[in-house]
Amino acid sequence: MPHILIVDDEKEILDPLKEMLSSEGYHVTSFLNPQRALEFLNKNNVDIAIFDIKMPEMNGYELLTQARIKNQSLPVIFLSSKSDEQDQIIGFTLGADDFVAKPFSKHLLLFRIKSVLKRHTVEIPSAHKPIIINNLEIDIDRHLVTWKNQIVNLTVTECMLLISLANRPGAVKKREQLMDAAYQDNIYVSDRTIDSHVRNIRRKFENIDKSCDIILTVHGLGYKLKA
Repeated sequence: MPHILIVDDEKEILDPLKEMLSSEGYHVTSFLNPQRALEFLNKNNVDIAIFDIKMPEMNGYELLTQARIKNQSLPVIFLSSKSDEQDQIIGFTLGADDFVAKPFSKHLLLFRIKSVLKRHTVEIPSAHKPIIINNLEIDIDRHLVTWKNQIVNLTVTECMLLISLANRPGAVKKREQLMDAAYQDNIYVSDRTIDSHVRNIRRKFENIDKSCDIILTVHGLGYKLKA
């Protein structure tokens, strides 16, 4: 079963959560201290991480940023009492895969964990040809994206959005269509979340090539990939 890392500074939340996930067959490692969790992540691999946001010394946003230095593709779910949309936008902008607000039900959290793991283990037949559009190349099998032969470190969610656009370059994709491409289990996310993912993708391409502008905004409709 997958290895889950949980980081929450509240013992009364951490211990029952660890017990619940362990009872479902998951291999669970938990930490009250985010710094110790980061040290563990720097030496070990996990399949998915669940981070609380409001923690002393290092909040969940900072922990995600530091954890992604070593493992760009680490799936992360934020678990927090914060339910404001802006907090979710910050999390998604940093590359989080999902956001579950406290209090939460056991079934909801298990569903979200399975959904995120499924997105990160999508199997596509190896016969599928890479997508090549000018300087852009996407190896769908490995979720590997390159621009001018340089690797662009996208999360799986970002990569799936880009694949959706690249499958029909020049065609406008509505935000609802991009939601379906990135979140395949009928999970609703706001338009602003999709916009945050697109900004993230653009920023990562611009870090490699400042003149890169392959994703165009079609106001009132959605986005398209420059043909």
